[in-house]
Amino acid sequence: MIERIPTRIPNRASSQRGFALVTSVFLITMLFLLSAYMVGFRVQQDAGVSLDTLGTRAYAAARSGVEWGAYNSLRNNTCAASSALAFSGTLSGYTATVTCTRSQFDEAGVTVSTDTIVANACNQPAGGNCPNNAPGANYVERQVTIMVSR
Repeated sequence: MIERIPTRIPNRASSQRGFALVTSVFLITMLFLLSAYMVGFRVQQDAGVSLDTLGTRAYAAARSGVEWGAYNSLRNNTCAASSALAFSGTLSGYTATVTCTRSQFDEAGVTVSTDTIVANACNQPAGGNCPNNAPGANYVERQVTIMVSR
């Protein structure tokens, strides 16, 4: 009698055992890396928006400073050498240092006075004045210059 040796035909499902595990580990790793990148991107974007808002407020404070200087020049005929303005409300925490320099010119026999008004505003004044030469984190500063002639 001839003994028959069973031939084993490989089962297709058993030869691919573990493939789903490798694929799922790869996909989970990729999703984790993508989410970590998106979180980092979002943090940087929020920091940029915050600094932009601080800069806009500093510009508004500087603009208010030059308008105050122009009012004093045109209405009161004064040109203060240096003044520090502190703000309240939305601009609380900001200070504008306003300087004014008066120059007189002779143009065809007519004397013309020109006031150069410079307002430097910041959110961390040093000794009550801007600019701050040793600022901390989130320091913003804006400068606006105008000339008023009379």
